[in-house]
Amino acid sequence: MLRCVFLTAFLALMTKVATADKTFAIQATYLGDQCGGTPYAITVYEDENCTATACDSYDTFYGSRAINANMMTNDCSSNHTELLQIMRDKFGNSPYLLQTLHIDENCTEFSMAFGYPAMGACVGAYNESDGLYAIASLNTNSSASLKLFYERTCFANQQYMATFVSQEELSTHSCTIDWFRWYSSNDAKVSPASTRDNTGGTLSSGALAGIGLGGFGFAVVLVVAVIVRRRQAKSRALDKHDHFESSMTPTAVDSLEAVLRGQTGMWNDDIITAKRIPRDKVQTERLISRGSFGEVYVGSFNDHKVAVKMLLPAMRGKIQHVNDFLAEAKMTATMDHPHIVSFIGVAWDSLSDICVVLEYMDGGELRSLLDKFQKDKHPIGFTREKTTIALEVCHALTYLHSLSPPIIHRDLKSRNILLNSDMKAKLSDFGISRERLDRTMTAGVGTSLWMAPEVMLGERYDDKADVFSFGVVLSELDVHTLPYARAKTENLDSKGNPIPDSILLQRVALGIVKVEFSDASPEAIVDLGRACTSVYPTERPTAAEALYKLQMILSRKKSSRTQSAESLN
Repeated sequence: MLRCVFLTAFLALMTKVATADKTFAIQATYLGDQCGGTPYAITVYEDENCTATACDSYDTFYGSRAINANMMTNDCSSNHTELLQIMRDKFGNSPYLLQTLHIDENCTEFSMAFGYPAMGACVGAYNESDGLYAIASLNTNSSASLKLFYERTCFANQQYMATFVSQEELSTHSCTIDWFRWYSSNDAKVSPASTRDNTGGTLSSGALAGIGLGGFGFAVVLVVAVIVRRRQAKSRALDKHDHFESSMTPTAVDSLEAVLRGQTGMWNDDIITAKRIPRDKVQTERLISRGSFGEVYVGSFNDHKVAVKMLLPAMRGKIQHVNDFLAEAKMTATMDHPHIVSFIGVAWDSLSDICVVLEYMDGGELRSLLDKFQKDKHPIGFTREKTTIALEVCHALTYLHSLSPPIIHRDLKSRNILLNSDMKAKLSDFGISRERLDRTMTAGVGTSLWMAPEVMLGERYDDKADVFSFGVVLSELDVHTLPYARAKTENLDSKGNPIPDSILLQRVALGIVKVEFSDASPEAIVDLGRACTSVYPTERPTAAEALYKLQMILSRKKSSRTQSAESLN
């Protein structure tokens, strides 16, 4: 129900034009049993029925809805100058970072705002089953960073998104490419005139009544505009404590080994030790891909060509990264399916030199094949070969979801589907996969253009999120382009430029923009793709149901070919 209210309200926000000032609620949430000290989150949203609340239980205010905060205050204002000052006053002398969101590229239409304590520490959601955690920092060079995480430990590999705010953006409150303005405790005391000049414009008319932050989980609903940029932002927004020198010196390696002596980690896991192979038998030849945390080489093991996956040099000196890398290796090692890349072994001489050896797929990524099809103007539509690739991927998904507990891939896309020379497809890259220990999860991970709306919005999700991503892959197989390529060219801003990916993804989450299918494809496959990419998870088929439909489609194609051959004879 809450989701329906949000989608309806956000659609209104995106389409209406303000004709008069609206009333906004300024909600501050606190941990503990009092409304004092530094709030761990502030959100401003339109509420025409806003009621001021001095201090109340979050449960009392929102009834039975699951929340993350203990206590909250609620102030009301129809003046954007005043509401910014209220936010500042809530933080008092504590450092803070404020973010205002707008619905136009010039930031003249204000829609809502968020406030974060800029302590440089991991704060946020209070309930373990919901919400995100944040680290907001004001840097010594007068810039700022905001990082959101899906675990309360806020480790680098648990990062959901990150954004960097430059000194100029923070000091001038200029409109950013994602239609934000930023403020901080470093600003001089705000006067009504200066705030009005910087924020600009009238208040927009998005009917977002009744939607509280509920911890950082709901913050993500409305900062979905920065999802696309999070991977680029990671490298520049990471705190200096998360970084290591790109070239590991002998001293750094020795230090890691010394720290690990006497500790228990994934390197002592029974499955890992059983799969350990001699490091000197593993040779690397050439780099074939690089990601945020790792890189993959073509190599050899016992005179057989293999893929060798390693942590990036900058990541090898941290125990947490080593453990996470080995956890991925363990998960891959337990997989046994003909359409999942085979695990061969894990090798190390020192823990700063761990590598995972995998089956080498000589056909490369599916995305590379589709790029070639597009360049060569290969006919669009579904051939038997493409349908078979889809079927094989669906086989792998069905296997993952049938395990106990089910495993959700969470990053299904054409780049994580590998082909061999016979065009057989296998699923790879389980770096952010996890067992579904709870009924649903809220960790917003994955690659944004393939991401299900509920994941974009920070909502609870299950294995149907993988089904949405599979539907996006079906679209890629059909038309060869990256997801939403046509929508980008058809939706332009006032200057004739394509709208930012952030705004595009908002429209995807609302169901306004959908992936493309061609008229050349069989109606049954198009219907399946549409069903898989439904905004509502309950309307999507399971992986097993999608598998059955693809098998029926291929069966009909085979039967049709047989009948044609018999008629020729």
